[in-house]
Amino acid sequence: MENPPVKRFGRYEIVGELGRGAMGVVYQARDPQIDRTVALKTVSLRGQEPEEETEFRRRFQNEAQAAGRLHHPGIVSVFDVGEEAESNEPYIVLEYVAGEALNKILAREKKLPPARALKLAEEVADALEYAHGQGVIHRDIKPGNILITKDGRAKIADFGIAKLNLAHFTLPGKVLGTPAYMAPEQLAGEGADGRADLFSLGVILYLMVTGHSPFQGNSATTVCFKVANRDPLPASALELTLPPELDLVIARAMAKNPDERYQTGAEFARDLRELQTVFKPGSTTTSLASVSANGTKATSLGKLDGNPIVGAAYAVELVRRVLKKAPLRDLILGAATIVMLVIVGVQSKLLIWTHDEAADPGQIRAEQLRATQAQAPGIPVTTVDTTPPPKPATRKAARKTPAKTVQKQAGTPPVTVVVVPTCAVELAIRHQFKDATLTVWVDDGVALTRALHGGAQKRLVVFNGVRGVESETLKVPAGRHTLRFSAQTADQTVSLSKTISADFVGGNDRTLQISFDKHNSAMKLDWQ
Repeated sequence: MENPPVKRFGRYEIVGELGRGAMGVVYQARDPQIDRTVALKTVSLRGQEPEEETEFRRRFQNEAQAAGRLHHPGIVSVFDVGEEAESNEPYIVLEYVAGEALNKILAREKKLPPARALKLAEEVADALEYAHGQGVIHRDIKPGNILITKDGRAKIADFGIAKLNLAHFTLPGKVLGTPAYMAPEQLAGEGADGRADLFSLGVILYLMVTGHSPFQGNSATTVCFKVANRDPLPASALELTLPPELDLVIARAMAKNPDERYQTGAEFARDLRELQTVFKPGSTTTSLASVSANGTKATSLGKLDGNPIVGAAYAVELVRRVLKKAPLRDLILGAATIVMLVIVGVQSKLLIWTHDEAADPGQIRAEQLRATQAQAPGIPVTTVDTTPPPKPATRKAARKTPAKTVQKQAGTPPVTVVVVPTCAVELAIRHQFKDATLTVWVDDGVALTRALHGGAQKRLVVFNGVRGVESETLKVPAGRHTLRFSAQTADQTVSLSKTISADFVGGNDRTLQISFDKHNSAMKLDWQ
């Protein structure tokens, strides 16, 4: 009895079927030339107009080539592209990942332990940081495109074709893409950059820790409306064991305005790593993510222990967000959360100061001063008396004012003001941009935005170019900081980014040379 012929796509032998979707079929296949198991994904072109099909084939090759440049442990590698001999349908050959998709895991387990969810999200954020640095945006980050390996690591799939699936197909009765995971600017048909992928990752993180989608609806229209116009309940209102800091991280990732989100995957991953310390065995302190209640970057807040203002700020923010939009069931959950926070706050002295009328205000300020110096060793602290001088009392007023009251007012201790010295960094910028924007971040906060304008230069009559020489002064607080520089042209054809870390000493001014090569394809940073 003869064996049936083996189905092939080019040189690849089909071993079995892994799954089917709206766009085609995914097969497990074998590359006989190197005896390697691969995943082969076909893309159906049925129902497309001839002009659209031709354009798609061209873009399919370009996108697959771009994705083929990505080599990262958190990204499924692209090996090859081709066309099936009989149907001429294109296919893409991918790294075979032994494991299962995140959506299948969540369908079975509903939600994940917070430590595991944060770790997976961190791995995806790191992979997105790498891909975005290579100029490749995914545009369809969702649980179905995140594969979990047998050893529990996350790998992003479908780089190179997700954009094509979303932007170049129209199938009757099909809603392509997943609106619940798409950023508002994507749903509005506007240009999307890497921050749209980070929005999608924020949605996935919310789903992993709560078991619920932040944007639920019985139709795509309802979901799209909620994505664009509604903030979801805090995750800790649905899962009472989650720390409020996680709410702030998720809120920043899912900000409607891209400028208010995490700007890079590295920023997102850093806060996720910090939050994981909360769930380590034996951990007795809670590290704060470096974001404020409105999702913007704040100074390093250190630990919650001994900081009642920070603890109260989180509680107030949680109350505000719960009361803003919660139905009765969620209000009950939110109220229970607040009661728990108050109890924990009382026990850990986060939310309540215990003092009496005999407490010495000067002693309280001295303790605050010592805490500040402990957080910033070596930084001089100046004590300034900001109490306004007492007004000269008339004889009549003096007769009516008890002597003990005057003594109490006169003995009011001075207010302590922390003066943090700064280092002036002179930015010497040399570029070849006609019109561009330079943005500078100090740590994760935008510190400077500068428009770059170059003038035409003529060299030896035969070469016309653009050149600009500009300068700007940046004030950086004393201490070790990370500076990130991003340059983007007005037409967005060029987008460059560079990061540098250094120690800054108050009063010790420095000069940083920022230069670009003649093709504006690379940025260089040099201390002078």
